Amino acid sequence: MVEMSDKGDKAVGISRDTLEKGAVMRLARQRDGAKSTVLSDEDLRASRRAIIADDYHGDDIWVFGYGSLIWKPEINFTERRDALVHGFHRRFCMWTTIGRGSPDCPGLVLALDNGGSTKGVIFRIAAEQAAKELDILWRREMMADSYRPLWLTAQTDKGPIKALSFAIRRNRPVFAPRMSDEKTAAIIHKAAGFVGPCKDYLFQTQKALIEANIHDKQMAQLCKLVSELENEASVNS
Repeated sequence: MVEMSDKGDKAVGISRDTLEKGAVMRLARQRDGAKSTVLSDEDLRASRRAIIADDYHGDDIWVFGYGSLIWKPEINFTERRDALVHGFHRRFCMWTTIGRGSPDCPGLVLALDNGGSTKGVIFRIAAEQAAKELDILWRREMMADSYRPLWLTAQTDKGPIKALSFAIRRNRPVFAPRMSDEKTAAIIHKAAGFVGPCKDYLFQTQKALIEANIHDKQMAQLCKLVSELENEASVNS
């Protein structure tokens, strides 16, 4: 379903259907024209094939989710587990001018950045469905080639598991260096894009983290600051 975002852009909900049909990618390409950095279907498949071949026949694949994948994975999976990874932390370190922002008012979304650790969840994808499901995941995560797909060791209550995840490409213009919580909150409060307001992404992710019994002080602080900006805007309107 196509709606209008807070900033007037056409908003396309992220769903399995819109991912399979490439609706968001088409709108992004149409908006940006020759300047578009959205990958072609051929480039997306080539990127996915570097991780999993079309005729993959190995073990089931696990995917580590740390942000919106927790509450809206849009992939078919057979099992979900709580997990912890070391060496990366969850941070609003990626500029977006597509899903949760615009060229005139970029937003910020989560990615894994170097250092620390992150609690999240892992999803198990049946081996025979791996190529198909990862193609959908690639359309969701790799549209602008801003993430770096990588294999991590996820610690679970049933032992360590090799899992696929996505970290920020620090050498790309989309990388956002660390800034104050107040500045991050102001950006999140203001931005909106094809998928909807950036603040909704923050609040929905925090809700999913709490439901998964994951307590992230940084996320809680950003929610507090954005809520204060919301209240201030309401009073002044």
